[in-house]
Amino acid sequence: MQTNSSSYPAKQNYLDFEVEIGPGSGREYPVAVIRSPAGEARETMRFPYDELTLESRLDKLQIALLRSGGKRRQALSQEEQAVQTWGRDLFDALFTGEIRSRYDVSQREAAQQGKGLRVKLRIQSPELAALPWEFLYDARQAEYVCLSRNTPVVRYLELPQPIRPLTVTPPLRILGMIASPSDLSSLDVAREKQRVDNAIEDLRKRGLVELVWLEGQTWRDLQRAMRGGPWHVFHFIGHGGFDARADEGLIVLADERGQAAPLTATQLGLLLADHRSLRLVLLNACEGARGSQRDIFSSTSSILVRRGLPAALAMQYEITDRAAIEFSRAFYEALADEMPVDTAVAEARKAIRLAVANTVEWGTPVLYMRSPDGMLFDLRGQPQRPTPVAPATPKTPAVTPAPTPKAGATRVAEKDGMVMVYVPAGEFMMGSADSDKDASDGEKPQHKVHLDAFWIDQTPVTNTMFARFVAETGHKTDAEKEGWGYAWTGSQWKQVKGADWQHPHGPKTSLARREDHPVVQVSWNDAQDYCRWAGRRLPTEAEWEKAARGADGRIYPWGKEMPDSTRCNFNMNIKDTTSVGSYPAGASPYGALDMAGNVWEWASDWYDEKYYGISPPKNPTGPTSGQYRVLRGGSWVNEAQTLCAANRDGYNPENRNNNVGFRCSR
Repeated sequence: MQTNSSSYPAKQNYLDFEVEIGPGSGREYPVAVIRSPAGEARETMRFPYDELTLESRLDKLQIALLRSGGKRRQALSQEEQAVQTWGRDLFDALFTGEIRSRYDVSQREAAQQGKGLRVKLRIQSPELAALPWEFLYDARQAEYVCLSRNTPVVRYLELPQPIRPLTVTPPLRILGMIASPSDLSSLDVAREKQRVDNAIEDLRKRGLVELVWLEGQTWRDLQRAMRGGPWHVFHFIGHGGFDARADEGLIVLADERGQAAPLTATQLGLLLADHRSLRLVLLNACEGARGSQRDIFSSTSSILVRRGLPAALAMQYEITDRAAIEFSRAFYEALADEMPVDTAVAEARKAIRLAVANTVEWGTPVLYMRSPDGMLFDLRGQPQRPTPVAPATPKTPAVTPAPTPKAGATRVAEKDGMVMVYVPAGEFMMGSADSDKDASDGEKPQHKVHLDAFWIDQTPVTNTMFARFVAETGHKTDAEKEGWGYAWTGSQWKQVKGADWQHPHGPKTSLARREDHPVVQVSWNDAQDYCRWAGRRLPTEAEWEKAARGADGRIYPWGKEMPDSTRCNFNMNIKDTTSVGSYPAGASPYGALDMAGNVWEWASDWYDEKYYGISPPKNPTGPTSGQYRVLRGGSWVNEAQTLCAANRDGYNPENRNNNVGFRCSR
């Protein structure tokens, strides 16, 4: 099939070859193939180098990288030969015995299916995780493994909450940041920007990528920028390092005086990880991929992925300008062509290899990811072309209506970074049928309702989001005004009063462990105030129910099957709230999460048990007055029968509880 500049190539599909290296003793390490087309296997790897030899090999490797890019020669230089020898020895040590057999059979199986074989390295040994495995060299094929898009090599971290591709209408939005503190070796900021701009110029003209450079180089500047967006990629250029005392990677920003201000990976993760649309961090800073020999989660990139980012790409050595330009151009082009992120890295490695003679810098980037298939984005619709320059003679431009989003499309709310899902206009059956013996009288009669299109938060509002609202507005919740509430003490919920009560987190020490849990102890009034601050509103109960059950007559968000522990948090099975989005199997037809269990959620309507008998057929908003407001969804306390999408209850709008939260709509 022929392609042109406006068409996407066929997506690359992969089978997984997942190999795990465990902690070792001496120079021996257990190795296991834990997933492959050819089955599982276990062997013992004997690492080829002792400590002194390893140090010498790594020195030669770094010298080869520093001398890369010279004139083409007929034979390998001593430095290049050192890289190849390193990669061959590493490959032969890892792919030994049954491991190699499974690898070869898996490659043949992938080829027969017309797919690639993704090599996922799960390295549990910190001293081995710190080594440059990207140079694995298969002497039988006379080629480095990761230079082929058919065998990308990734550092894979299997963590909770699997990643789903983010639906994006192009362009992909990149937030660029350059930091050049005055007391460190200076960077030519204008030149650094220009080389990245040049690398993506063609993509920008085609409307596939948009790059916005952050003005400023402090963490406060970055924090302000992250409140905007949405951003899909964060691209940092500057100085990096590794703090051996803290055993943690870092990048170097500037303070208000323009001098160096190190920012640890944990702090960077705090700034980036709750921006829901952000799928990738690219760190063009030396040692961004360097870790310690004591902790596999110590490099800047691995810590960012551990904090929840789907992928992080960093450099384990310095990289030259020309190699960096080729890498950025090919990498972003492949991402815009809807390739998995590891395929995009493989394409970028290949571009460096072809464009820069005799270089081995293609092995400098290290990809950490926790997306099982590497798909970070689901690009839909036509690119939003950049606005053309206005002509000399002003003319009234034709107004083109914005395309209608597809059901389940996502957007990111600017104020709090919440991902929202789209629910299209149309009819659905609201309430429960008369034949449903478990349904309450308040759920009947079942009736047809037409709703206009709307957006609704994908998850309940979290503690982190609510804390931002409190910090910006000084809002005092009803619980604070009364000076008491139920709070999580670390092991149980208990009533807390006086100075120890600090809403929305309860005891002052609990936030760090519960920042991504739904905020609770919020009254209807508190929820209303938050929604106004965020530029949204509470959903009507009709909107809430349609978002939860869709238009196909299902009983629960996932279908008609009874709730279980894979779909929701209920029936005291955990005895507490859980992080939002922890049950992707319980998603609604539009991709909304946690609409059964975890927390009850406020709706905007007044509650009337008999309202369904007089409800208007289009866009109902509930009674004009009442004593109670509507709650929906059930919670971690409730039994299965209270979790159906039609279930409704009333609650005093001034009350709050440790199982009541909310989400917003728009």
